[in-house]
Amino acid sequence: MELIGLVALCLLLGLLVAAGAYEYSATRRQLKRHTLLVEVSMKLNSTIKKRELLQIMMSTLTKVMHAEGSSIILLDKQRHDLYFEIAIGEKGEQVKQIRLPMGEGIAGWVALNRQSVVIDDVKSDPRWSNRVATKTEFPTRNMMCVPVLSGNELIGVLQVINKKRKTKFTTGDLKLLEMIASPAAIALENAHLYEALEQSIQTLKETTAIKERMESELKIARDIQISFLPKAGYTNPTIELRGVLKPAREVGGDFYNFFDLDQDLLFFTLGDISDKGIHAAMFMAATLTLIKGKIRVGMTPAELLHELNLEVSGDDSSMFATIFCGILNTRTGELVYSNGGHCTPYILTSDARVEKLPGKGGIPIGVMEESVYNDHHAQIEPGSTIVLYTDGIIEAEDAQHRQFGNERLIRELEARQGGSVGPLVDAILRQVELFANGADQFDDIAVLAIQFKGNAG
Repeated sequence: MELIGLVALCLLLGLLVAAGAYEYSATRRQLKRHTLLVEVSMKLNSTIKKRELLQIMMSTLTKVMHAEGSSIILLDKQRHDLYFEIAIGEKGEQVKQIRLPMGEGIAGWVALNRQSVVIDDVKSDPRWSNRVATKTEFPTRNMMCVPVLSGNELIGVLQVINKKRKTKFTTGDLKLLEMIASPAAIALENAHLYEALEQSIQTLKETTAIKERMESELKIARDIQISFLPKAGYTNPTIELRGVLKPAREVGGDFYNFFDLDQDLLFFTLGDISDKGIHAAMFMAATLTLIKGKIRVGMTPAELLHELNLEVSGDDSSMFATIFCGILNTRTGELVYSNGGHCTPYILTSDARVEKLPGKGGIPIGVMEESVYNDHHAQIEPGSTIVLYTDGIIEAEDAQHRQFGNERLIRELEARQGGSVGPLVDAILRQVELFANGADQFDDIAVLAIQFKGNAG
């Protein structure tokens, strides 16, 4: 009996060791998958230019999935079919001419049904269509295909072909490809937005020979610019905010934005492009798109400014932008921020004291690639309001060319003890307008006020 018990104990120990080894192996696989996903997301956010993005997607998918090839097939919303915008190889131009109706082939089936598939032998699958394979003369053995969705809206499909070493794709491979499809959808949406803006601006340039037509088209451009700003309706029981943009012309270069990074973190930014008009609006739109694409939980404002600066400094442009970025913990009031050469924000406390937000400002983005940005920390007390503004406020002039200045702004803030941020922002704009007394507005104006209410209520 003792021998039987000893054998049972050995078996039990063996099972425990095997279970531990399996759990360790599964954890390693999961960690590797998450690491790959982060690397892929960073690559997808490295550009907002559509053709570059598609090239990066194809090369990245092929490498990460250990495949012989990959493709991104996009949905044409007007024609309601699928097309290849990027196709490589000798037969590339012929492949780009192929249009796949919804439901045709495996990619068409995935697009129509919005379901992922992994297929070990494509020729034995009744959904298989060899139209593309015949054009490219690229034999297909096995494949994975997943839909790319933004909410309930289909953008296209990702397709990975032929696992290397003549092996088969696994369910783990399919799960990773499905995870990649989420950041791919965001990257493609940003690229579509930027491409649409470029096309709109180009159209404006080509159709503005007559002044009246120019004014009409610029109003459309302003609508496009305004569409990049956050929509009304932000709700958070601990936060109240108000942002206003008032361009000096139909389209300008000032901007602001805010959005939740997660349940407790509010990201916000405000900036000023060095120029005015269409080019400034385009630079503004590119900057906001880059911010949305690059910011992520765990990234600090200084790290974001560093990446933005590298991106815009490499462009063939003489433009630059002053910019302030902050991340506010809406539960604790802790604020982390970085300043790229922008006007120093103020803190309006609950007892009407006005304090400058401490911290040394950096260099505007786009001036030089070697610029260094620093993070600063502050504790925002309940009832306090962060007030950000562009120099269109303090440099507003009256008919005698006197400027509104920081002192008038501070006095206006001190007169606004408590209350909501809406009346505060309206009062600042009203005082600037009264001071100018009909003089022309030569610079864009933007104001963003964020009040931290705390959890007392």
